[in-house]
Amino acid sequence: MSEPALKTQTTAAPRPAQGPLQDWLATLSRIDAADQAAAAAPRRPAEVQTAWEPRIVAPAEAGAETAKVVAETAKAPVSAQAPATAAPALRGEDDDLAALMAENMMLKARLRQENDRYDELQAMLADELRALRSHVQQEVDKAEELRAERDLWMARAEALAQPLFQRR
Repeated sequence: MSEPALKTQTTAAPRPAQGPLQDWLATLSRIDAADQAAAAAPRRPAEVQTAWEPRIVAPAEAGAETAKVVAETAKAPVSAQAPATAAPALRGEDDDLAALMAENMMLKARLRQENDRYDELQAMLADELRALRSHVQQEVDKAEELRAERDLWMARAEALAQPLFQRR
């Protein structure tokens, strides 16, 4: 190096990149950091979502016992009936019955909703088909008008050209 270059004071710190290059470098460093964080994070297995299936309740083996308990509670006076004395099997069946009824109501609501959607889609499709038919009909009408106009011009041209081809 030359002598004047050695005497010049320079800063040791490099200048940061300016403009689009700085943005690009910052974006790359963020992407790298995100990739490293994703690689370091423990992955848990994805939960498999099964399709909906109706619940099937097997008939109770103690169906006769349940019927007997129901009959006895119906015959007993109202004051003698207490919720604490109800048979556990009866409560289980009531729970199953309530769950089935709730499930049935949900299925009916879903069915109604799907029917409404289906009706809406059919109405939309019918409107679109009507619009398409009218558009096609308009185009066919325009084509017919053009054909008629073409035929008229051809007839006029033939009528005007006929004297030219006659012998004099």
